[in-house]
Amino acid sequence: MKYLLYCVFRSVPQPELEASAGVEGKPVLVMDHGGLGAAISELKEPDLAPDVAAVLAYEGVVEFLFSRRTVIPMRYGCTVRDRSELAAVLDEHHKQYDGLIDGLEGLAEMGIQVPANGCDAPPETDAAAVSPARFPDSNGSGVSYLLAKKQYYGSADRMVERQDELVKTLCQPLSGLFVRRKVELPSRGAPLLSLYFLVPRTSVECFREASRQSLKDGRTKLLVSGPWPPYNFVDFSNINGTS
Repeated sequence: MKYLLYCVFRSVPQPELEASAGVEGKPVLVMDHGGLGAAISELKEPDLAPDVAAVLAYEGVVEFLFSRRTVIPMRYGCTVRDRSELAAVLDEHHKQYDGLIDGLEGLAEMGIQVPANGCDAPPETDAAAVSPARFPDSNGSGVSYLLAKKQYYGSADRMVERQDELVKTLCQPLSGLFVRRKVELPSRGAPLLSLYFLVPRTSVECFREASRQSLKDGRTKLLVSGPWPPYNFVDFSNINGTS
């Protein structure tokens, strides 16, 4: 039997955290140790590929606790063998956790996503641009290859420039409404330009309204989401003391 770890937060004198059932319908328990608290639930076997129901139950617990306090959200699958191991993890990473909670105090994550075709669609002159590896050099001179290579990388550079310009356009009207930001560029697996912001909870509505007004062209649609626990502003490689 293992325990699934949902999030870490500061202990409170009177823990009133009665979250709904966690993954597998197990009750969520709060363990306090050394000034820190952690939400856990029993887990029969860790599932490296959880189904949608398990992920939603996990996120529901984290979001419930986040609505009541500052939390360090963990990634799904973070476990401890027992309460003794959890206490050891909290002791080992106490300074990191405490500092991170300080940095996240009063903040929430907001997201803005833009469809890839709103920022990386190449102009007509780039339509024929292909990878040099796919361009046949029929005359054997290498000229065709070099021309294709120039066109290919020129198109990629212009794409990056357009993405950078869009990020500036989106962020300019949001100045003063966030404390940190992260940008996730489009990829084949995620064809969206994604921006994540740490926003004071008291400014969430102002941020949401300003973000909707950030693009004036009326053609590019934005997806504004949040407030969420600050998943994208936690370095899990440094804080996860569990496996």
